[in-house]
Amino acid sequence: MKTNYITFFIFLRVVLIATSGILCAFFAFKNYWYSFTFFAVVTLIVLVEFIYYIQNHFSYNQKIVSALLYDDFSLNMDDNPIKKNKNIVKLYNKTKNLHLLNTSKEILYHQLINAVPSGFLILKEDENDRKIVFMNQFFQELFHVPQSSSWNYLKKFIPEFCKTLENSQFTEQKKTIEIQIQDQEKQTYVFQLSKTNIANETYDVIFLDSIQRVIEVTEKEAWINIMQVISHEIINSLTPIHSLAHSTKLYFENDEIEPEDIEDIRLSLDTIMNRSKHLQTFVEQYRELTSLPTPNKSKQNLGEIVNDIESIFKNTFQSENITFSTEISNQLMVDLDRSQIEQVLINLIKNAIHSVTESTEKWIRITTKQTENRLQIIIQDSGDLIDNEIISKIFLPFYTTRKNGAGIGLTLSKNIIEAHQGYLYFQQNENVKQFVIVFTK
Repeated sequence: MKTNYITFFIFLRVVLIATSGILCAFFAFKNYWYSFTFFAVVTLIVLVEFIYYIQNHFSYNQKIVSALLYDDFSLNMDDNPIKKNKNIVKLYNKTKNLHLLNTSKEILYHQLINAVPSGFLILKEDENDRKIVFMNQFFQELFHVPQSSSWNYLKKFIPEFCKTLENSQFTEQKKTIEIQIQDQEKQTYVFQLSKTNIANETYDVIFLDSIQRVIEVTEKEAWINIMQVISHEIINSLTPIHSLAHSTKLYFENDEIEPEDIEDIRLSLDTIMNRSKHLQTFVEQYRELTSLPTPNKSKQNLGEIVNDIESIFKNTFQSENITFSTEISNQLMVDLDRSQIEQVLINLIKNAIHSVTESTEKWIRITTKQTENRLQIIIQDSGDLIDNEIISKIFLPFYTTRKNGAGIGLTLSKNIIEAHQGYLYFQQNENVKQFVIVFTK
């Protein structure tokens, strides 16, 4: 059980003052002036000591409170329970530990953000201006600006960037912006601003990166993936061709060819021809991907296109017990290249048929969703969901999970839709997966 030492010593001093005061009054009443003088002095001494004790105690507490207010954690707290309030010291130590922990986290966060190869800027709103709270190293190096907390100072280095923010009144946005740095040519940057409120303070979190760098990184990753697939296909064809050609050459180096060797030579030549044909097909498919003609657009009835494609797969739907349904208006007219979009829908339906083959419940559904600015064509099926590892590769040229698949259907479909100034993407949830074609109006 803890004892409240401060209350005890205050109470003791009050008792001493009261007792000596009573004795002082008693001796004055009896005219015992020597005794009166003695206890009067004792009362005065105890009273002065009591005042000093109270002042010292409150001064001690005030010192701790001031340290907490100004984040001064240099005080050295002794452990004498008579001289301090344990609770306020505990509060001080707890606050000190939290401050050290938050400082460590802040240093770690700054190191992480400084390691990111993109520009980050954090601003805090003031009454009439903004203050730069954080600017990472990439931002400084990108625009050749020194570390500063002044927004007006930053405007001297990148006025176009700052002017764009001010003209938009620092609203949340994502866009591209052209910025000229000193005497260099203007460059295009990806720019995003988001707001957050912390402790009744509003902060602007700004992300900035060179769009050329983003494109280069994306293109590099895409080319690496494509070259891996191409290398795989070429090596798979050339390796057996080289091996069989070498074996066949050895047969002809002998003076005589045995009858059983002739059959081996024939089989080797057949294999070489098959692998050569496969390689030729692969090259033709690659040429098809890279030589897509410009869409010849005209107003087409989307419902009519889907109905015509449904008739193509009618026998397959019946033999596989697949339920095919559509929810498309017969009056929906879309500006597109009919033959190319038919090829896209055929590819996606073939993909859906393959997906539902092993499903207990087999269905494929095509629906549309319209807004003022865009049209979505949604192709859903009841097949098993795709592993996340595969999702990132489904649009990769020549990538396929089918034994006899070519791996160009989805890639070609994506290229066709992008040539129509739209985009094609895949998504899935717990119940269904779907491909979505989006046309902007």
